[in-house]
Amino acid sequence: MNAAYRQLTIFQALMTGHIVSKADLATQFRVSPRVIQRDLSQIRQFIAEQHLFYELVYRRQLGGYQLITTQTTVSKQAILVLIKIALASRALTRAEMTQTIDGLLALISPKDQSEITPIIKNERFYYQPLQHEQPLLALIWQLSQYITQKQAITITYQRQHRDLVTRTILPAAIIFSEYYFYVIAYNPKYQHNLFYRIDRIRHLQTTSQTIARQRGERVEEGEMRQYLQYMQPGKKITLEFKFWGIPEAALDRFPTAKITARYPDEGAVLITTTTFDTGAKMWLLSQGANVQVLAPQDFAADIQTELNQMLARYSASSV
Repeated sequence: MNAAYRQLTIFQALMTGHIVSKADLATQFRVSPRVIQRDLSQIRQFIAEQHLFYELVYRRQLGGYQLITTQTTVSKQAILVLIKIALASRALTRAEMTQTIDGLLALISPKDQSEITPIIKNERFYYQPLQHEQPLLALIWQLSQYITQKQAITITYQRQHRDLVTRTILPAAIIFSEYYFYVIAYNPKYQHNLFYRIDRIRHLQTTSQTIARQRGERVEEGEMRQYLQYMQPGKKITLEFKFWGIPEAALDRFPTAKITARYPDEGAVLITTTTFDTGAKMWLLSQGANVQVLAPQDFAADIQTELNQMLARYSASSV
C-alpha cells in the first residue's frame, strides 16, 4: 500500500468519527509509528491548506487522534426538523429532494444519521413531488445571484393557461409560499413588482438593458410576508372581521392580526389586521360561516357579492 492510499484510508476513518491510534495503524499497515506520524502530519497540513473546518487533535484519554469540527455544528434535532419541512413542501423533484436530504444528513455524525434515518424512512419512500417536475435548485441559485448583482434578465415564462410570453425583468427577491417558489421582480412594462412562479420559467438569459425601479417599488420580502396571502398582493387594507372559529388559526394566518374584542355569548372574537385584499379574500371565503367581514365596507360588499355568486351556482345546478 502506497503512502497516498494509506493517508486517504486514515483520513476516511477520521471523517467517519473514528478515533485512530498510531500504534494500531502501524500494526494494520505494517509500517513504523514514525511513518504513521508523518501521515498524520500530512493530513493536518492538507486540512490547513484546504481551509477545511476541521482540526486533528490528540485525545489522551481516548488513546488516539480525532478529527473535530471547528465550525458551529447543526444539531440532529434541527436537521430532523429541516428534513420534515422539506418533505412537507413537496417543492423539489424526487432527485433534488434526495440530494437535499443526503446533504443535510452529511452535516451530522453517522450515529446521529442512524437515529434520523428510520424516522424519515416512510415519508421519504412515499414522497410525492408537485406535478410540474421542474428541477429548481440550480435555477433558484442562479436567480439569487442575479438579485445580488442587480442584473436584469429576459425570461420565457409559461403562464397559467400554458401560453408562453417573454418578459424582461429585474429580480428583487425569492420567496416560498403554498408549495411554490416565486421570484418577485420589477417589470418596467407595467412599472410594478410582479410575482413569477420559478417552475414556470422555461428559459432565461441576462440582458444589457438597464432597468430602474419606480420610487416605492423596492421589495422588502420580510415585511411583505406580514401582509401576503397565497402570493396574491392586491391592495393593502386594514381588515376587521368577526370570527367564530379557533382564533389561533386566524392569528397564524395573518401575522399582524390582533384580537380587538370578544363576544363570549356568541363564542366569537373580533380580529383586526393589515393585509393584502386578494389573498385575504381567498382565505376568508374558505372559512364559510365562521367569518363575517365588517370593514372595509367595500371589501365586505365584495365578499357578499362573491357569496351570492356561489349560491347562484348551487341554485342553478339544483334546478
